[in-house]
Amino acid sequence: MVWAIDTIQGLLDTWGSHEALYAIEPVNEPWWCSDIDLLKDFYKDVKNMMQEQQPRLKFVFHDAFHFDANLWNDLFADDDCENVIMDTHQYFAWGGPHEDIGTYCDEYGSNLSNANNVKYDVWVGEWSLATDVCALWLGGFNDANTDASRTCQRVECPYSYLDEHAVDFDRTAETLGPYGSTGLTRDFATISNGTCAIDSAFYADDQVMRLGQCVMDIFNNNVEGHFMWTVRNELEPRWNYISAYDAGWINQNTTVEIDQ
Repeated sequence: MVWAIDTIQGLLDTWGSHEALYAIEPVNEPWWCSDIDLLKDFYKDVKNMMQEQQPRLKFVFHDAFHFDANLWNDLFADDDCENVIMDTHQYFAWGGPHEDIGTYCDEYGSNLSNANNVKYDVWVGEWSLATDVCALWLGGFNDANTDASRTCQRVECPYSYLDEHAVDFDRTAETLGPYGSTGLTRDFATISNGTCAIDSAFYADDQVMRLGQCVMDIFNNNVEGHFMWTVRNELEPRWNYISAYDAGWINQNTTVEIDQ
């Protein structure tokens, strides 16, 4: 924690007054079994630093996977909440299989409604439209920490845009090491014969559209901000803000008719 505080001080010293800096979150996704009292003390120390040196900045703290107003509302006094944001990461991918994609939305809306009980502004700092954990290396390099619920799709792996400098991998190899602890027992965790895993095809694009539009309504009604993970990638449109927006899935100005 001393190292982390020193790092935040370095950021404040170097970039604290830069107009492009809007917020600082001192730690991403602290373990859900963290010592909460110790974590709260750390958060308080960092917030005090920021408030004293750069009070215009937003102080963002992650909920350590405990999206619970009763746990976090005592972190700061009621008159000391200015520029404080609680960050929560909410995904469908680890929620298990659903037959009707609408039930994902029902559960998500019920969960996110808890944000109305949090006295700070709430950001969903990570989310995606994926409904399974198929994305290549999501659980680590040549590894996976969760079983996929359904059969993952496979697509041709991307080629490097550095044509003159990159050396391509062996696209004829059945598998390519080194492997993580479960990289050989969960086939979606590795490249195989030049193909990479992406989200299952169980839900068609019109169903992903239905989910995306529902999620936008949930965010608009419950939280102050959200950030799709990621903004752009080479394989996964359901993890890709630009692709999802262009497809109309999260574009609320879309003219595509949605089957409710």
